[in-house]
Amino acid sequence: MPTAVIYHDTPIASTVEDLTDDPTVVAAESDADVRDHLADADIFVTNPNHWRDDFLDSLSAGTWIQSTSIGYDAFPVDEFADRDVTFTNAETLHDTVVSEHAFALMFALSRRLGPVLDNQRRRDWDRSVGAEMWLWEGTQMTVFGLGNIGESIARRARAFGFEVFGVKRTPSIYSGVLTGDRVVATEQFHELLPETDLLVLTVPLTDETHHAIDASVFSALPDSAVVVNVARGPVVDQDALLAALETGELRGAGLDVFEDEPLPRDSPLWERDDTVVTPHVGGRSEDFAIRFARLFLDNYRRWRDGESLANRIV
Repeated sequence: MPTAVIYHDTPIASTVEDLTDDPTVVAAESDADVRDHLADADIFVTNPNHWRDDFLDSLSAGTWIQSTSIGYDAFPVDEFADRDVTFTNAETLHDTVVSEHAFALMFALSRRLGPVLDNQRRRDWDRSVGAEMWLWEGTQMTVFGLGNIGESIARRARAFGFEVFGVKRTPSIYSGVLTGDRVVATEQFHELLPETDLLVLTVPLTDETHHAIDASVFSALPDSAVVVNVARGPVVDQDALLAALETGELRGAGLDVFEDEPLPRDSPLWERDDTVVTPHVGGRSEDFAIRFARLFLDNYRRWRDGESLANRIV
């Protein structure tokens, strides 16, 4: 029977075992456990934070790696291709939960939930905070990256009354909820910025998107604009973001991802009233393990039966 080594910080291994006895599951608790078992495994399930490049030494041709995340910039996919290692991500797993998290960040800012919660802990009934709140209805949202998550956000944003525009590398292949005149190519992204009230980032991290959101973007946005990042930290030039917040070029930022993770304790982002920080949990929920286990087992059936794998990258 095939063996799957599962290395993760949620109970995916035990969840898979509860659902089936095929494949055989080895639950790795440490990097050393992975190194001890990976050479004999057929499948390796992990996430970017748990990947170590020296794991490559234990992979043989034909091994399948299933990531629990969408982004795969931490994985050496070119090396996988050279070694005939199959790699799949979890592209369809996070659409709803990440889009809901993006809305949680934007509404936490507009409804000033930071100071409201501070007042709650002090038992301080201070209604003056209401004067600092604002409405999103009728404002322009620009979604930078119209993949599955970006599309999910765009669909929900229309229901909230946003005027939604999107940026896609190849607009001609777009077939979602936005009309053609609302979807622009990456090269036209800056043309949308002066009218953008809320910029939501959902692109993968690539050489092209690294620091795509920089000082020029922040200066082109209105001073009342908010940036929400549920993509990858390095998509944003974090120093430029801090400068824009400090000088009032931006109204606020909702951030689930950062250039350095964990976010250093001395980062000024922790203490800013105009910033909401969450610890890269946009894709998490109480049912994460079971949702992922079902996705994995569906792909496992395909792999076992010689069918094409879903979400295959390599």
